[in-house]
Amino acid sequence: MIRPMEIRDVNKVVTLAKEMHQEGDYKDIPFHTDVFVSTISHCMRDGFAWVGEKDGKIVAGFLASINNYMFSKAKMTNDYGVFTSKEYRKTRLALQLLKKYIEWAKEQDVHEICVGISNSSETNGLDKFLQKRLGFHQAGRTYKLRNKYV
Repeated sequence: MIRPMEIRDVNKVVTLAKEMHQEGDYKDIPFHTDVFVSTISHCMRDGFAWVGEKDGKIVAGFLASINNYMFSKAKMTNDYGVFTSKEYRKTRLALQLLKKYIEWAKEQDVHEICVGISNSSETNGLDKFLQKRLGFHQAGRTYKLRNKYV
């Protein structure tokens, strides 16, 4: 089951995000819980904040926001991430959250709906899924040059 995130869900979503943070490409960057909670609060108030439940337990969270393009008043959505416990990744629950995000974004009358992949180990399968199953297309690439390692 998926539903809008509630205050009582915040701690569990923080835990899920910390777990995924340690597995991903950003693990060398400190995770500051207060900053992440502020992001959740913003998404609950002005964006998209939903959770996935299995047997009454929160096993996934999805956060996104609406932004203007840097050169236009036109709007787009951007996800902050889908934070999912290992045993529920690549399940129907994650797909339901992604489809709800798309539905919500369309209701916001945005020009584009954007979703990113920040875990390079998941890139190939997820790329194909987003493109073939949901109609997304790749728009550029992100390159990083780390200046500092913590």
